[in-house]
Amino acid sequence: MFQVALWTTSPSMWPPVDVRSLTAESVGRASLILAVDLLLFVTSILNIGVIAFTPDLSDVIGCYLISLSVADLLTAVFVIPLSIYSTLEGNWRIGGDNSIICKSAAYLQIALFCSTVYTFAWICIDRYSAMMKPSRYSEQSLTRCKCWIVFSWLTSMLLCCPIIVARMQVVFYPDAQLCVLDWSATSAYSVTLLLLVFVPTLVTVFNTGWKIWSAMRNPAALDDSQRMLVETDPNFVLTAFLFVTFFLSWLPLISLKVIELIWGPFDMDLSMVSCVAWL
Repeated sequence: MFQVALWTTSPSMWPPVDVRSLTAESVGRASLILAVDLLLFVTSILNIGVIAFTPDLSDVIGCYLISLSVADLLTAVFVIPLSIYSTLEGNWRIGGDNSIICKSAAYLQIALFCSTVYTFAWICIDRYSAMMKPSRYSEQSLTRCKCWIVFSWLTSMLLCCPIIVARMQVVFYPDAQLCVLDWSATSAYSVTLLLLVFVPTLVTVFNTGWKIWSAMRNPAALDDSQRMLVETDPNFVLTAFLFVTFFLSWLPLISLKVIELIWGPFDMDLSMVSCVAWL
């Protein structure tokens, strides 16, 4: 990540945009992406600041929310600006396919996404533990929560290291104006990442989420302590809101890719859709 910061701020890696080549379409598209970037940056800073300096919010869920906000902040600082510059420059390829800056951009995107899905899994486990075992939930301290967050970030960064250190195929995706990993050319790594990250987290999220939803739909089956916790703890509503928002933000991009897979490719600019997915 520190290398990405150096490359993206180095003047030699950011040649000046030829003003004569700018079009109204490229400027308008870049302006919209910039607005999304600024919104993501400001909301991330506000979330981190409010949670960190509000004692009532400095609980386990608050720590997980800070982790999610840090991932969004890094996206706003290091990932989306590349898309803005590429939109303005037109044919600029972020150093070319498989360049170190292109690989670093792809690495950062996947690492941040992995840390995000890991964090969502820990949130589900936390809510499940709080509702099913309220008497033992107090044993989960903030220190243990922070350890899980550090573990998630380190695991995500290490799992994505082969993108940079190995000769893995990275291509420039013009529809989104971003460098992405060529999943078809890295099938072994893709399967490994799928089995180590996405399958466990999805199983955890759906399993715990379904059990929590089933228990909340049948409050008579809960004991008094569980029922009181569900009725008084606002973190259950907050968690549901987070998951619904996360699903809806990625739904447009997923829907377009499914439609493209079924009916074939179509001419559409996905740069804004890709940026909105990080909000």
